[in-house]
Amino acid sequence: MADIKSEIQDGAETAHDAVVEGADAARKRFQKLGEQAQGTYQKVSDQVQDRYKKVSEDVRRGAERAQKEIRRSAEKARETYGDVSEKAQKHYERVRSEAGNVSREVSLYVRDNPAKAVLIAAGVGFLLGLVVRGRRSEEE
Repeated sequence: MADIKSEIQDGAETAHDAVVEGADAARKRFQKLGEQAQGTYQKVSDQVQDRYKKVSEDVRRGAERAQKEIRRSAEKARETYGDVSEKAQKHYERVRSEAGNVSREVSLYVRDNPAKAVLIAAGVGFLLGLVVRGRRSEEE
């Protein structure tokens, strides 16, 4: 019976040693997998951060370029407005001056030729009357 007891104890010790070795191997394997997962996570995290930094930099540069273009366009618009405004002012002054000259010339012509002026005014009035009358007939 001592032999059987001894064999059972040897078998139990062998089984215990196998379980301990298996547990140690499993612990080491899980530890290694944990380290690999942590390394992979860190690598992916670093890559994401690098890409985020690159995208942020690209966006910043794009915003700066857009801002410069907007400023440049605003300056061009101001210059163009100034040029157009200046030209309009010059044309207005010229037309005003010419209108004054025409008014003076008409006044002088009417003083020098009153009969002709009355006949011309009557003729123009008659023609305008015909035009207005013709439009009213077409509308009705």
